[in-house]
Amino acid sequence: MSTITTKLDYEKVLAGQENMVHLATRIQAPLLETKNRKPVAFAICLDRSGSMNSEKKFDYALKACEGVVHNLRTNDLFSLVTFDDQMEVVVPMSTLDHKERILSLIRELHTGGMTNLSGGWKVASDEFKKAEPGMLKRMLLLTDGIANRGIVDHRQLITLVGDGMRNQGIRTSCLGFGESYPEDLLSDMATHATGNFYDVDTKDKLPAVFAAELEGALRISMENLRIRVREEEFCSSWSDFGGLRITETEDGIKEMLVGDLVSEEVRSFALEVKVKSRNSLGTGNLISLDFAYDLITETGVEAKFESQTLQVSFVEDMKEVEPDESVLSIVSNQRASLIIRHAIERIDEGSEREALDLLNHELEKLEAIQRPELTGDSILLIRSTIDRINGGWTRTRGRKFAQYGVRSYAKMSSHEYWCAEDSFSPSFKQFSDDEL
Repeated sequence: MSTITTKLDYEKVLAGQENMVHLATRIQAPLLETKNRKPVAFAICLDRSGSMNSEKKFDYALKACEGVVHNLRTNDLFSLVTFDDQMEVVVPMSTLDHKERILSLIRELHTGGMTNLSGGWKVASDEFKKAEPGMLKRMLLLTDGIANRGIVDHRQLITLVGDGMRNQGIRTSCLGFGESYPEDLLSDMATHATGNFYDVDTKDKLPAVFAAELEGALRISMENLRIRVREEEFCSSWSDFGGLRITETEDGIKEMLVGDLVSEEVRSFALEVKVKSRNSLGTGNLISLDFAYDLITETGVEAKFESQTLQVSFVEDMKEVEPDESVLSIVSNQRASLIIRHAIERIDEGSEREALDLLNHELEKLEAIQRPELTGDSILLIRSTIDRINGGWTRTRGRKFAQYGVRSYAKMSSHEYWCAEDSFSPSFKQFSDDEL
């Protein structure tokens, strides 16, 4: 069974006033015990526009595609779609009974013209219609440029892949390569399709990203995790830190879409919750989380449902209001991702000084806590972002690194491959059995 832990940073608050607390959740997927996994459908949607020809980027991408083919079983389904101005189904969605023939088709590919990203995704998504109902569907989209053909609007593109996840169950991961791709778009597309987002600055990293994405598709133990958030009596409002896609159900309840978790993966997130004022002392319900997912077992798939309700106690003595420091690392990482997102917006508006002030203020707050074992990851990301701004935002690939870090810290997955420099790798990427 999965392990789901929820905690408040303050279980006791002062009576007679509004209070703000944080709810931290840690989800650990169970070990995938079955060795006879069911087949998966895996598609690669590959940009072959002219810019991919530089530095042999396309050659490295093709080598990575070959690695995927080698590692899939013959009863898995695989498809490869390429796009520039036009789309081509190089390998139709089918089993891999003839791997050498598929590898030969991949080796014959070459680059072409412009970038019709939406067209490529649509054609690749159509290939999944050949998969059996209930089969896991995973797409890896790779591009090094800005969409300039087909759908080019940001909102329409993320709606496209979000609908693909909701209506067809296609999880799309996005890989941005080089200096020109739109990092905001690919990050948002991955979020709406519950996939991963990778920022790759050198072609040498391509095989590792492809391998990590394939490994994730083959070892899923929790499918389609959704979390419904219900406000209880003493909840005034709540907000998240931007790491999850949120939709509203027909009955008006907000639902956070987490997606799939691989075997033993740990995912964490935090919510900011405003507590209503209460003059009397005592304990009351604050907020409830309903977790629904499908568990992969030896015999098939089991629908699971868990519910947890958090309570808060109202006290009059400030000495009783003490924080639970075990949630500090989650909250600080989630907050760091939000602060850096605001800093990116300031720089985009031309206010670099405001961005630096915002980041330095948050850094001072974290350092003042003097708990580097709990806040070290968030301090590292903020410092590195400051260094890149001071070193030349564009020259240091600052915006791409910052947006990638924002997405990774907001998602807080132990098993999502960290493709930035190793020196910046956060500790939560290293799987741990530590309790929340």
